[in-house]
This record gives sequence, structure tokens and C-alpha cells, in this order.
Amino acid sequence: MTSKSLKAILILIILLLIAAGAYWYFFMRGTYGTDFGGSQNTTQTGFTPFGRTIPATGTSTSTPRTRTTSPSPIVSGTQLKIPSLRLLSSTPVAGYGASTTGPINAKAASTTTAIRWLDRGRGNVYEARGNTIDIKTISNTVVPKMYESVWNKNLTSFFAFGITEKNSVSGIWAELRTRVVPKTSTSTPATDTTFTPYELKGKNLPENILAYAISPKRDRVFVLINENGSGAGYILKFDGSSPLPLFSTPVTQVNAEWPEETTIALTTKGAADERGFLYFVNAKTGVWRKILGPLPGLSTKISTDAKRVFVSAAGNNDNIISSIYDIDKKKGTDAVIRTLADKCVWGNFYKDMVYCAVPAQPVAGTYPDDWYKGTVSFVDKIWQVSATTGEVHLISSIVDTSDRIIDAFNLGLDDKDNFLIFMNKNDLSLWSLDLTAK
Repeated sequence: MTSKSLKAILILIILLLIAAGAYWYFFMRGTYGTDFGGSQNTTQTGFTPFGRTIPATGTSTSTPRTRTTSPSPIVSGTQLKIPSLRLLSSTPVAGYGASTTGPINAKAASTTTAIRWLDRGRGNVYEARGNTIDIKTISNTVVPKMYESVWNKNLTSFFAFGITEKNSVSGIWAELRTRVVPKTSTSTPATDTTFTPYELKGKNLPENILAYAISPKRDRVFVLINENGSGAGYILKFDGSSPLPLFSTPVTQVNAEWPEETTIALTTKGAADERGFLYFVNAKTGVWRKILGPLPGLSTKISTDAKRVFVSAAGNNDNIISSIYDIDKKKGTDAVIRTLADKCVWGNFYKDMVYCAVPAQPVAGTYPDDWYKGTVSFVDKIWQVSATTGEVHLISSIVDTSDRIIDAFNLGLDDKDNFLIFMNKNDLSLWSLDLTAK
């Protein structure tokens, strides 16, 4: 082979190597490699919290998904939009309390609504606020087998009620007390993730509780106790102390409300084949006064000024009859909506307004029995009714904005009627609805 031929082959080989290098540089490097020396424009793969796509520059290019489960907390400080209909707890809860004047930082420029609730499984206490998506665990003291709770005004203590092994109702009073911060050997607060700012301390209440209700100021509790087959009514301070006897009665199967300082309402437990009655009991003298009855399947919800009653009763055609009864005028008017009084709540600030969860479609049944037993379930919408004008407004079609079927009960409002809070009878989850949202 001549020298000229050898030189030509070497030049050809060099040109091929240069072409291959150029091809790799321009077409292959960005596909498989990572440019550690400069800015990176490819999206991050692998774990992405909240389902987001996160560029390497740290700027999100997609909207974060709102939080829909609890009790796992959102990282504090995340800027997520708070949905108008909000799932606070996907696990069963044992009652809740809401306050606008409650545990709010005194140094804050403005107040907000706080909601606290008791987990039904372990008894952990959680807190949510109306101005943040964060949900905090504020106590992990174990309080098992509690099914309901009522809270004081500042949400610093509560009564909780459960079922004993003898199928009687027992209760506890518990207070959230500041937990002593554990110290390490270097006098630095421990960073244990199980540490919570409060712990529960309290005491047991008498067993055989038949009914209970919290006072309007949420500083006292009425309890009806089974004493030798009769009902004995007592008023307690909110720490369970200083029981004041109020009355004794042969009537034991009642539901209790305390809508106004001097008025305790007792309604016989509803059944379609039983004639029910509503009584007002003077909270100072113990004197009874009949307000309504006899009505089949009677259920009631009393307005917070004790001037009106939302009434539901069993109809003749496997349906529900609903009305608003004016106590002073002794006159009832059609409520227009058809639902059980158990699914309603009167306004705290707007006392002539009643909010109800109403079945989107009527369901034939024996009421209220079938709903109590769980053989009938509803798909609800939230309606508002004015007792003074009779106007009816649809507030929210909650099935359209949630990811599940909601049969709402245990409705409540904060002090300013900004938030409607309720539980879902299907799974005992806890929800809030922002009534101020546009």
C-alpha cells in the first residue's frame, strides 16, 4: 500500500471520528446525560409531592392539588388555595367544636375561625383554621371509644361520650393542657415528630347518661341521668363539677338542646309509629312547658333565640313533612324544603336563618326510622331558609364539588356564621363549607 493510500485512510478515519463526536454532542447528550455544570431545563422525575411537576429551577409550572385527606398534615407554609367545600378528616371523628373567638393568637392582626375535633379511633385532637390549608395534630393522648363530643367556647376543653360494655352511655371531661417541652442533654427542645403542644387531662363523668346539651355560652352542660329508672336532670360546670339538680321525670327517651340561656329543649325520640312531643324546661326553675305534639315521627331543631322550631314529622305517603313553627304565634308554615330536623342548624349570628342538608331526590321510607337505622341514605344539597321572609336559597350542591356521596348530619356553625361544619353519615368524615365564598 502506497503512502498516499495510507494517508487517505487515516484522514477518512479521523473524519468519521469527528462526525461521530459531533453527532453525540448535538443529538445524544441532552437525552441521557445530566448537565451538572450549568442550568438544567428538563423536568424532575421520581417523587413529586402533591403530584406536582417541579422544574429544576424550583418554580412550579402547574397548580398544586388541594389537600383532600387527613390527619396527615400539610407542610406548614404551603400556599395552596383553600377550597370552599373542604374535607377536614377522612377518618371517623367523634364530634367537633368551632369558634371565631377561640384559640386565636392575640398578636394576630385579624381573627379567623378555628375548628377542633376528636378522632374516633385513638382520640387524637386535630385543628384546622379558616385562613390556612394546614391541619395540625395538637394532642395525641389516647382516648379510645369516644363517639361524640361537645366543646367549650374557646375550644380548650370538651365533654366526650361513649358506650360502655353494659351498653350505657358514659362520658369524660378533658382539658387541653400545655405539654412540658422535653429537653435534650444540650438543653435544646427535642425534635420528636410525635411531640404535640397539648396533652389531655380530665376525669370521668357518671355513667347512664341519657341525654346532654351544651349551654349557649358553652360554659355549662345539661345532662339527663338514669337514676333508678327515672330521668334526673342536672346542670354542671364545664369541668364537670358543681352538679345542680334541676328536675326529675319519668320521661327518659329524649333528645336535648340548650338554645337559649333560660331554655332547655327536650324532644321525645322520634319514631314513625310514636307520637312525639317537644317541651321547654326553664334552666333556672326546672318548670316544664309543652310546645308541640303529639306528632308522629317528630324531630326538632330549635333556633338559637328559642323563638322558632324547624319541625320534621312522618308523612302519610312514606315521606317527610317539614315546617317552621313560630312559638309565640303558635303557628307553623311550610318550610318548602323536605328534610329531617336532624340535618339542620340555626344561625348563631343570623338567628332567623336555618341551614339544612336536603336530599337531592326524595326517597320513600318510614321516617325517621329508616334513616336512623341506615336502611335509607341521602345524596344531599345544602339549602338556606329565612324564617322571616320564607325565601329559600341553594347554598351548595355538595355532591358536585366533593369526591363522594354525602349524607350530612351533626351540622354546626361558627359564631359569625362564616363556616358550616358537618359530618358525613356514610363514613363519619368531617367537612366544612365556606359560606362567604363567592
